Amino acid sequence: MQTKALLTVAILLLGIMAIAFAWHFTGLAEIVTADRIRHFLASARGDPWAPIWVLAAYLIAAAVAFPVNLLMLATAAVFGPWLGFAYSALGVFTSAFLVYFVGAWLGKATVERLLGPKLRRILEGARKRGVLVVVAFRVVPVAPGTVVNLALGASGIRFADFAIGSVVGMTPGLLLVSIVGDRLVALITEPTVGEVGVLVLCIVAYLALVFVAQALLSRRRRQQ
Repeated sequence: MQTKALLTVAILLLGIMAIAFAWHFTGLAEIVTADRIRHFLASARGDPWAPIWVLAAYLIAAAVAFPVNLLMLATAAVFGPWLGFAYSALGVFTSAFLVYFVGAWLGKATVERLLGPKLRRILEGARKRGVLVVVAFRVVPVAPGTVVNLALGASGIRFADFAIGSVVGMTPGLLLVSIVGDRLVALITEPTVGEVGVLVLCIVAYLALVFVAQALLSRRRRQQ
């Protein structure tokens, strides 16, 4: 699980490096200027239909198991950290709840056949542990969000436990990703050492969150 967290951070860093390389060594800086970026962001943020488009994007992403972290980064980059956070929360939790109900409707046997034996541990014991297991699966990356939502829905865990665990487990990471997405835009339009520092702090905070959650989950398993 920790390896997956490190892989997520590595992909993010490689993406930032790729953008920086393209910006400085290709004609991208002449095409995508800071003024054009600001104009696009201003027009997108002023669109009254923006929440609907964002929600639709998250629902489609859930249907095709698209990496939600990338969508959250893009949402924050377009709408800023706080509005982006609100829109991402709307999309993430709405799609998660819908997929949960799909999993509950399909049932345990069908979902096990769809997901395979590797995800069986999500189903085993999830109903007994309730909120705790949902929080753990939200903080520690074990599988794509759509897969986790399907499995938890099929596990028989109460919707209240699923909803509370999802909100508690996902909100800190969602906030960090929203800040990173916003700072990426600032880094492109007005690069400073301070912006790099904010990105580094957010990445360190994300890793710390994952490692602490992993440690707590491991200790709870040993106690059982």
